[in-house]
Amino acid sequence: MSDLYPWLESSRDSLTAVINQGRLPHALLLTGQPGLGKGEFATHLAAQLLCEDRTDACTPCGRCPGCLQFRAGTHPDFFQVQPEEDATVIKVDQIRQLSEKLSLSSHQGGYQVAVLNPADTMNLNAANSLLKTLEEPSDNTVLVLITAQPAQLPATVRSRCQQVRIEIPDSKVALDWLQQQGHGEVAQTYLQLAHGAPLEALKQAQVDSIGARRERFAALVGILENRVSPLLVAQGWCKDEDMQGIRWMREWLMDLLRISVSGQINQVRSADLQDGLLALARRLDNRMLFELLERINRTLRLTAGSLNRQLLTEDILLAWAAQGKG
Repeated sequence: MSDLYPWLESSRDSLTAVINQGRLPHALLLTGQPGLGKGEFATHLAAQLLCEDRTDACTPCGRCPGCLQFRAGTHPDFFQVQPEEDATVIKVDQIRQLSEKLSLSSHQGGYQVAVLNPADTMNLNAANSLLKTLEEPSDNTVLVLITAQPAQLPATVRSRCQQVRIEIPDSKVALDWLQQQGHGEVAQTYLQLAHGAPLEALKQAQVDSIGARRERFAALVGILENRVSPLLVAQGWCKDEDMQGIRWMREWLMDLLRISVSGQINQVRSADLQDGLLALARRLDNRMLFELLERINRTLRLTAGSLNRQLLTEDILLAWAAQGKG
């Protein structure tokens, strides 16, 4: 079994102590911002619990039948639940099927482990269906719910789980790890852009997000100065995975407001665009920035559904263009 990321080791050690004491809760809620490895942590925990030669050590043996089945993805007592292909939510039928499986005895006579990721994508019916399993779990059943947005889960679900929060690692630990991945020169900048999350920083480094961010930012400046068509920009941005251009725009609006309120450039999160942000902050109205920020937040909530992304993106960029005429 592969080793955990170094910043997850302390959380693993804490849970291992609980397991060895026989006090592992039947339901865990793994929380923390994206890019910290919550999914990998849950997978490691499952492998640890399903190992048939488990000792007091933190890592599964990797040799027993349970470990070999787990590595091959064929362990009969391990279940993963996530939105189905082309779906954005975990549906009630998926939870009912899971509950039916967990109601049976384990195949190997040990733990049954189910991982729901991301758990906050359960629709209301699915969450309500899960409650029965949370309230009346079968013996040696462990449910692991993963979310970066625990507030999106019903309180009735949250209250029946023990929260394990994965914290942002010490910057030196994160930087050392990023440098080992071959991103030494820009590791600090990418880590700052990822708000301290090493996996998100690595992802951004691999796709050269600094270059992409500069292009998106230049397009916004061009729109304000009436050199670029907001409708033309929207055609490209609406194709971004997870509305990335709009999410960056939200980040920049927040930075503009930080500069305006504090007057300090060192308060911004976007270290790669400090000079450009400072120039924009001098020419934009705070009230309009707040209104646009709220519009973006509404849009990002709506895009979880099936609404037209291009129209939503056009709406935001047209509102941005209006600021240049104010």
